[in-house]
Amino acid sequence: MISKFFKLATVVFLAMAVAGGCQKADEGKTAPKPAPATKAEAGHDAHHGGCLNAIELCAVGHAEVKVEGGTLRCWLVGGENETGKSVRVPDAEIRLTVKLESGEEKPLVLAAKPIAVADEKAGDCSYFEGAADWLKGAAKFQATGTVHFKGQVRKIQIRYPEGFDPDDDAPGGGAPAGK
Repeated sequence: MISKFFKLATVVFLAMAVAGGCQKADEGKTAPKPAPATKAEAGHDAHHGGCLNAIELCAVGHAEVKVEGGTLRCWLVGGENETGKSVRVPDAEIRLTVKLESGEEKPLVLAAKPIAVADEKAGDCSYFEGAADWLKGAAKFQATGTVHFKGQVRKIQIRYPEGFDPDDDAPGGGAPAGK
């Protein structure tokens, strides 16, 4: 009887430790990190090293984006704490309108790049990328577009590099000062 109690207590303890939040495994072992810029960064992990942008609502899903040189990489992932889970879409491309810091608007097309090891294919893909020379010098921008996500055409709003969380823009939301 005591053995069963200790096994149950161990399972409960481990479950509570895992469910405790979206902290990275190495947190606490290194110097403290600066406060995140958005709730998306505060509550969820960007598994590819990019910034998370909620697709309409955090609960719906995210577009994780990362700029490398002149290439914008975009992973479509789950909502809430499921940012490590890919969400496949039927789109062959995602068309964005990118507004640079200068106010200039540029079109950018992200093409589907199926992940072979995940058995993705065109029309059933979670990863997209697009390239443009002007991205090389773009330290900050906003972009908008649409994607067929979880059975509906949904708006994408990207804020790079800080990420987008609609709760930050709501009255009384958690937008940091100066944003």
